Amino acid sequence: MTAVALVASACGGGGQSSGQGGSNETFTYALTGLPTSLDPADYQGDPSRNIGFELSSALFRWDTEGLPEQGCGTLANVGQLTGELAESYERGADGKSVTVKLREMKSAAGNPLTANDVKWTFDRLIALKVSTPGTLMQDIADYAADPIKVVDDRTFQIVLDEPSAMDLAILTWSQFRVLDSTEAKKNVTADDPWAKKYLAANAATFGPWTQTPAEFVAGDRLTLSPNPNYTGERGDVRKLIFLAVPDAASRAQLVSTGNANYATALQYEQYAQLKTNTGVEVQTCASADRIPLVLNAKDPNLAKPEVRRAISMALDRKTIVDAVYRGFNKPSLYGVSQAYGVDPGPEGAYEFNVDEAKALLARAGVGPLAITLHISPARPGSEAEQIAILVKSQLAAIGVEVNIQTVASATEINTIFKDASYQAMLYLEPPAVADPYYSVFLYNSSASKLNTFGYKNPELDAIATELGTTEPGPERDELHKQAAEQLVSNPGFIYLIDRDFVHAVRKGFTNYQHAPNGEMFVHTLKKG
Repeated sequence: MTAVALVASACGGGGQSSGQGGSNETFTYALTGLPTSLDPADYQGDPSRNIGFELSSALFRWDTEGLPEQGCGTLANVGQLTGELAESYERGADGKSVTVKLREMKSAAGNPLTANDVKWTFDRLIALKVSTPGTLMQDIADYAADPIKVVDDRTFQIVLDEPSAMDLAILTWSQFRVLDSTEAKKNVTADDPWAKKYLAANAATFGPWTQTPAEFVAGDRLTLSPNPNYTGERGDVRKLIFLAVPDAASRAQLVSTGNANYATALQYEQYAQLKTNTGVEVQTCASADRIPLVLNAKDPNLAKPEVRRAISMALDRKTIVDAVYRGFNKPSLYGVSQAYGVDPGPEGAYEFNVDEAKALLARAGVGPLAITLHISPARPGSEAEQIAILVKSQLAAIGVEVNIQTVASATEINTIFKDASYQAMLYLEPPAVADPYYSVFLYNSSASKLNTFGYKNPELDAIATELGTTEPGPERDELHKQAAEQLVSNPGFIYLIDRDFVHAVRKGFTNYQHAPNGEMFVHTLKKG
């Protein structure tokens, strides 16, 4: 077995310090909304994600310190991980187990971190059938049905059915945060064997923050204070306040005036305006998030590879980005995100060629074609209508008529995608774990539960399987290129835009740790 000792810092970000402003430094974080529960098993979209990452308590985190701009310029890959609660790990010779030793840590309640806390956390996610962790364990990393085996108080094994390059990377996802099972079990009842009621209002983690039930107003406000027992390194923020501010203009105004330090999900014209504010820093960082056009392959015309490729070739991605994004984001260049840093060459690159698109439609025997395009301002975002209008105009040039149908809510657009009750859709692909395998497999593999649109490509399936077991390096890069080629020649998702992570933050803090999931990690920030 190969032993890997992890860096001494439980969380990156400099030494313990009261900061220049004393011990009352506050960071105010304005969100679109707050979840009604802090329970990682009760995932309510981006608000749960934002709060969950800040609560931390993960076994592993992305090691961004040695990357350009601490990960802002280059995404960390699955080989660039370090321990948060994990102190070290050893891989079994057959690749089907990872033995992890835990740091000596305590929760805010004073309970020591043990392997039984890890076991209970995973057993709970499995018993409650929590969607994203289940997908990550079963479909992305090939965990065993009962994946956690306790060795001793501070040691456990992760058991895999098959070796995986993603076995530890998935544990950076916020819903895998380790819970204080000692405290949670005090609140178990016959009707509530997994302490859901207690964990809805109590974070109960081993991370850098804690709170009381009174400091969480469901759907409205959450205040976090330092966990007094936390021994990892941290920065200068001593209070983290999350505020629900549904209106984007109001969130932008709070940052502009200094009444909030950071706001999520602003409109691009607001980011552009904030760039002119001398008190605000607008950070644009690498991201694997992409906006695709999804064509339902259950439609007899849209199932034809020539038709899908023709539609892809008729789209002028650069014009869309230039018209919509005020200098932010990039046109999708390849079948796989350019943020992964691999150039797949001309065979894996999108081509804009209206004449060839018309010829492809003719060869497919498809005459004038009409499709309904579902869009939502909730997903991919407020820019959906602008993108749809441009797509409609561009596809008209090859004889494809597009009728736009707007869906208001995130729940409804996600249900329509899940049920495949559409012909075409603008969607958003924000990978929970930014990795080429995850991006290739999750929606485009015929083996994935999220491939609801009926796309089947055996060549791509085989490439995805190899990607999932190949460590970063030249062999994996070659597989990456082959996947990009398949997604251009026989498209699944037709990618339009590679989105950047854009952060508008008040000046005065440094030491941002830019994880490839785009989260901030306020506990690492320093004044200066």
